[in-house]
Amino acid sequence: MDKVRIGTSGWSYKDWLGSFYPPGTTAKDYLASYATHFPAVEVDSTYYGIPRGETVKKWADSTPDGFRFTLKVPREVTHGASSERPKLDGVLRDEEGVLERFLDTVEALGDKLGAVLFQFPYFRVKEMVAEDFLARLAAVLSGVRGTIRCAVEVRNKGWIQKPFLDLLRSHRVAAVMIDHPYLPGPLQQLRLGMVTTDFAYVRLLGDRYGIEKITRSWGETVVNRDSGLSEWAALIHQVAEMADVQDLYSFSNNHYAGHAPATCRSLVKMVGGHDFPA
Repeated sequence: MDKVRIGTSGWSYKDWLGSFYPPGTTAKDYLASYATHFPAVEVDSTYYGIPRGETVKKWADSTPDGFRFTLKVPREVTHGASSERPKLDGVLRDEEGVLERFLDTVEALGDKLGAVLFQFPYFRVKEMVAEDFLARLAAVLSGVRGTIRCAVEVRNKGWIQKPFLDLLRSHRVAAVMIDHPYLPGPLQQLRLGMVTTDFAYVRLLGDRYGIEKITRSWGETVVNRDSGLSEWAALIHQVAEMADVQDLYSFSNNHYAGHAPATCRSLVKMVGGHDFPA
């Protein structure tokens, strides 16, 4: 199971101070502290814009050899605008060259760059048809240099069919398997054929709107989701045992159960992977 890398989505949460980060840890030391617990992290902040080169260098310098970052592609590319709802004419059109500048910047991570994540929204009826989306996606993926691993997340379950999966396979891109109210359960996603290349990508997102009705503080688990988590652990076991899969990334956010580090620790135990320091 040494190919499995489990971590959280982001690390800059002050609510984790005391429950995860030792009391007195300053914000500038959060990442270095995080990297003593988990071997990878998903960077959420890049969804909102391209990071500065010096920031990327600090990330690399703050983490040990073997650590991996996956980073969200800026929303100007995936949503066509700096907003939560997509600007349809701009989705995957990228007339400003944001993706190329983003990739140039994050390549400074060197071998600590695990993958980049194209996180797409749910497209409402009549907003986008699958054929148009796939044509745009094919054009974008064709322009990404082969040294960079890519993962693609869609939330329209009706799109997860042969044309989409074949496109990802042809570009050696990972289909992201997600825990989300719009998608079927983990083993159903596996049966759909969502392992599409030599690495796999799992995201435990949960029900954001549902949990925010309970809490807006992320210092502790507020919903016991062990039964669902065990299903994801079973999926991770199966995928990690596939001979063609070299790496598997799994990231949890606070909305899954209230406290992402606790979710990750439970998942580590269930999967039977590395027992990271507490």
